[in-house]
Amino acid sequence: MESEAGFPEHLKLAERELERARRQESSLRRQLEQAVKTGRFWEDLAGSLQREHFAHALFALRRDLAFLRDLEVTDGAPTQGLRLLQRQLQQQARSSVVNVARDFPARVRECGIRIDSMSRHPHYTFNQGFLRVEIDERNVTARVVPRDGNEIVVGLDLDLVVATLCSERARIFDRKTDAQSFLRSLFTAYAAVLRTEKRSEGDAVPLRRVANRLAKNLNRFAMDEFNVDLSRLVQRGDTLVDGKRLHLNHTRDRRLGMLLNGLESGGYVGFISFKNERKGPE
Repeated sequence: MESEAGFPEHLKLAERELERARRQESSLRRQLEQAVKTGRFWEDLAGSLQREHFAHALFALRRDLAFLRDLEVTDGAPTQGLRLLQRQLQQQARSSVVNVARDFPARVRECGIRIDSMSRHPHYTFNQGFLRVEIDERNVTARVVPRDGNEIVVGLDLDLVVATLCSERARIFDRKTDAQSFLRSLFTAYAAVLRTEKRSEGDAVPLRRVANRLAKNLNRFAMDEFNVDLSRLVQRGDTLVDGKRLHLNHTRDRRLGMLLNGLESGGYVGFISFKNERKGPE
């Protein structure tokens, strides 16, 4: 008779079943991920075709070629029909961007967006170079790239490119922000870096290190938005918190520094500190 404390056979059974359940869970998770990715692909493709964004539909097909080949093996997806669609989209997309050098600037200006004076097709910049749009007529795509942000690649459908530019521009520049709240959050992140690195109060630390620490404190964070918020704070001049004044120092290392929006002439900011405000003689 098995002891009450033992149950060795039952333990082996439980361990085997646990391992089997975990393998099944892992398999189902992979199937779910595959199904979600497949659904997103068809949703993106269908939406592009419905809106007559033929260049973006072509971009989606090219982007997911490896995925589609795997899909054909596993699910028997109609990739032969997709290859025919790709050839048709190539013809349609190329014919629709013949006049892109003329039409893109006009469409942007119609939306009330000013193009930087130094822009030349196919390279366009906006807001003193903070936003870039790179037109690639050969691949029928466009890249919308915010400074310190993540680039977005879309098919070269002019209304889609302009809408993406407008959306990114609004996200970055049209937000309502509380300058004092941002300043205090920045100071809190700076103080946390000092503690973590066992530095002295008032030490200058890399700006990007503080920005990364700030990102951990917030539910939502974007480095390009941080750039603009910090620039606005500096230009306002209201940089005193708890008796300590914000200081920014420059760097020649572009990889470590930040070129603040509207303050480009000052060069790259690389270091940040908060130091006690000096009081003059009474």
